[in-house]
Amino acid sequence: MHDQRAAALMGGSFMRLVLAGAVLAACVSVADAETQLNMGGSTTSSGFFPYYSAIANGISESDAELNVTVVSPGGFAANSTLIQEGELDFGGMSPDLIAEAEEAGFDGFRVLWWSLPAIQNIMATEASGFTTLQDFQGECFHPGQNGSSQQRNMMRILQALEIQPELYMSDSVDAINAIRNGRCDGQLRATTAPRLNSASAELNITTPLRPIGYTAEEIETIRAAYPWMGFYEMPAGVTEGSEPYTVHAIWIGFAATAEMDEDTAYRIVNGMIAGLDSQRTALPAIAEVDILQQSLEVSEYPLHAGAVRAYREAGYDVPDRLLPPEMQ
Repeated sequence: MHDQRAAALMGGSFMRLVLAGAVLAACVSVADAETQLNMGGSTTSSGFFPYYSAIANGISESDAELNVTVVSPGGFAANSTLIQEGELDFGGMSPDLIAEAEEAGFDGFRVLWWSLPAIQNIMATEASGFTTLQDFQGECFHPGQNGSSQQRNMMRILQALEIQPELYMSDSVDAINAIRNGRCDGQLRATTAPRLNSASAELNITTPLRPIGYTAEEIETIRAAYPWMGFYEMPAGVTEGSEPYTVHAIWIGFAATAEMDEDTAYRIVNGMIAGLDSQRTALPAIAEVDILQQSLEVSEYPLHAGAVRAYREAGYDVPDRLLPPEMQ
């Protein structure tokens, strides 16, 4: 009797173990089916963070096999380093960082898409009387937030044009105060729309500003030195009575490396496309933008093979210049 009961108990225990094993195996199978991807964004305080979150959520919701998490390592420069090291799978990127990576010997970046230009707006005070960038020769100019890629790119342009202002190296708040107090004559500030950013608009109320654009000759010189540099046409009326003018712009987009397999990159781009409505809500600046067509027009660097596949399936003609070495 005791032996039969023991055998029954042992049989029950065995069945529970079998069932537990089956559940565990099923969980492992589900986990294996989901690929975890870390996407580099920027700081959580950035105005772009809701956009990055919308991208990650859209990809994850549209594809049961992908789970995308936004990681905020501090900015695109950190993204570049971590993507190259394999710590991030893909992330926010700008063409200057791809250029810097290539100069350092890394040619593995592959573009997924370009979202929008970060418009780099140069302003002088009306009181200065300046109308061209050349007028800042020997005069006080704030080239952007200390340590930022914005500042680094402005310094590149000044060097290419052989203009040597008296540089006011500081954070943006200090620069605004210096301009307001008459200690500095102008600044570079980024904006995502064809108008003054909010801080400059506030400054313009008490310290009238004048936009400074590039001449055709200056643009030609800059492009010769930095082929990846973008330009953007600003409309009339950015400040009272101002004419249309041309500024430089740094494209904001997303990239992976050639190490990412084609199918994953294909799924990422398709997921981005599927989630465009929520992305446009998070970032109104792209509300009317055809992201894929724009990417084909502005990119100076090759697409990922998986992106090429997604673009073609969506009906876009990918030019040969954007095909990665893996497809040639």
